[in-house]
Amino acid sequence: MRVLRNVKYPPARILSEYAPFYFRTMKTPIIVLLTLFCSISLSGQIKLKKPTIKKPKKLNLMEGIGNMTGNLMTGKTDMLDNVVLKVNYVSGMYSQDIKTTEGKYIPETVSEGDHLVYVSCFKNEGTGLLQLKGGSVKLNGLEMTYHGLGSYGYYFDVKPTEPLQLEIQASGGDEASFKLTPTQDIEIISVNDETALPILDLAEDLKVTYYNPPGTEGTTVRVSLLTKVMGVRAFNHFADFKVSKTGNTTVTIPKEALANPEIAGQLNVGNFDKGENYLILEREVKTEKRDFDESQQPGDVAAVELFARNYASFPVIVKGKQDDGLMVSLKVRAKTEDKTLGYEFYKPNANTGIPLSKASKFGLVSFTMEARTFSQETDESSRSWTVGNTKYTQTTVTTTTLDFPELPERHWEYAMDNIYNQVVAFFKSEYNVEFVPVEDVTNTTDYNTLFPPKEKATNKVIKKSYRDTRRTRPSSFSEIFGGASSNFTTDNPQVNMMIEAGELDGLVSMHMTLTIAANSENNIVLIPSLSISVAGRDEDRDNKQGKYLDGFVRRTVGEPYNEAALVGNEEELVRVCSVPQMIYALKAGINTLRVKEVEMGYDKIWSIGEE
Repeated sequence: MRVLRNVKYPPARILSEYAPFYFRTMKTPIIVLLTLFCSISLSGQIKLKKPTIKKPKKLNLMEGIGNMTGNLMTGKTDMLDNVVLKVNYVSGMYSQDIKTTEGKYIPETVSEGDHLVYVSCFKNEGTGLLQLKGGSVKLNGLEMTYHGLGSYGYYFDVKPTEPLQLEIQASGGDEASFKLTPTQDIEIISVNDETALPILDLAEDLKVTYYNPPGTEGTTVRVSLLTKVMGVRAFNHFADFKVSKTGNTTVTIPKEALANPEIAGQLNVGNFDKGENYLILEREVKTEKRDFDESQQPGDVAAVELFARNYASFPVIVKGKQDDGLMVSLKVRAKTEDKTLGYEFYKPNANTGIPLSKASKFGLVSFTMEARTFSQETDESSRSWTVGNTKYTQTTVTTTTLDFPELPERHWEYAMDNIYNQVVAFFKSEYNVEFVPVEDVTNTTDYNTLFPPKEKATNKVIKKSYRDTRRTRPSSFSEIFGGASSNFTTDNPQVNMMIEAGELDGLVSMHMTLTIAANSENNIVLIPSLSISVAGRDEDRDNKQGKYLDGFVRRTVGEPYNEAALVGNEEELVRVCSVPQMIYALKAGINTLRVKEVEMGYDKIWSIGEE
């Protein structure tokens, strides 16, 4: 007979759902820490056979604050249409000697190799977690008790011998059910050819020999060490790769990967714990909603991912430091010698920064332009003087008006078309990346989830959207908060668009701003700036999402023009918008970024485990 224990278990995996996102997007360490802790402490005590509750070990100050903050992040729902489900079936728990922060909640009865299931509910609209208000969450017909912060879980006293059935019913009537199947064991044979307490030097490559049972081809292996962030101790992943063969397998992880962990921040936040540590290997099988068969019934659930996991832990000693320090991001900046043209290009560290060598097919998701073609400034000055007993004051009011001529709409369309075609040609010639037709992206099912274009054409402002593309950037507080989501699954509009548009590797977004000004000769000019962003995925790594690049180009001077020539010739607008100079800087910035990502080992990291 199989015995189930209702468990209030804080799943480690939530750490990787929330914490990396906040480390990449937030600037305030305290907010990052609170979110990190809320992510890993998704539960409290365990309900044992006896009616006693095991209290967690004493939390430190930051852990306690994080626990409180997590409760504020959790809402309630009686429907499933706003719920993002992360379902995890762990068929082999890691050693509890590791003593992570979550371990303070886990009772002594849980040991290495134990089985458990936990379900986490995130908000699809808004940021945070959800508790089902009423309804039920059942595993093989047995009720799973809610344990706080959107988490439901079970601990197995005896290893299950058959697939499990998870059933979720909301009080509003929505239902969902899933068949859960475990993944095979993973076993560490040696680390750096040593079978007991190897010493890991962070400035050297890491060699791991592990065992893959038959049938594990195609599973993902993730590698981690322990890190501590202001008192919160957790796994920090630094490598992942696909299994290509069974039996004893040796993989070499380049030292560069140790400098590019998933959790990384300023002031060395995310450095691995020195001295005693644990190397963690985790086998992962992810099933996405798009790959479900008839045994999986998600119903109205907004998004869902099913994970099967198995852990192996190996005691190690960590010493040294990364040759170039902890990588948080890669940035390149430059200006021309005359200081009239500059660029800045950026990508996150190699954990989510995808090297350009992985790309073969892009699509344009957004290209917008905003031109301010009218400016009027008033300057008031005064001077005073006295004659006899009388004081005189003279006030001079100067009004300066800069007015760009109105142009046919086709001129603006031509300028944007010129920019787009040059970007496409550049990626093809330099990186052999093809672009699909724009309509292949704009016609996808999820394209309408983007912000609508704001077309406008007056004698003062021009707002254009290239070939009916929508905006990816919010322009108001309502759009910022209205578009917030805790859907960190690959069942999201961005990934769905890439797949539907023709198995794309990346989506390109551009925005150009033109501001009217006067140059040193008092000629009216347009000052241009151009931003570009390429978000992507790696289909060979279960659609792992990342960023190819973000970039910004700005020119500080403009081109003088003849109004009659400008109105009569669309090519003249291309020149006046400094398009040749802007494209030159864009190419230089991307090429420089590419050189640096090769030097910093991005290609090595994204090729770990490949034959």
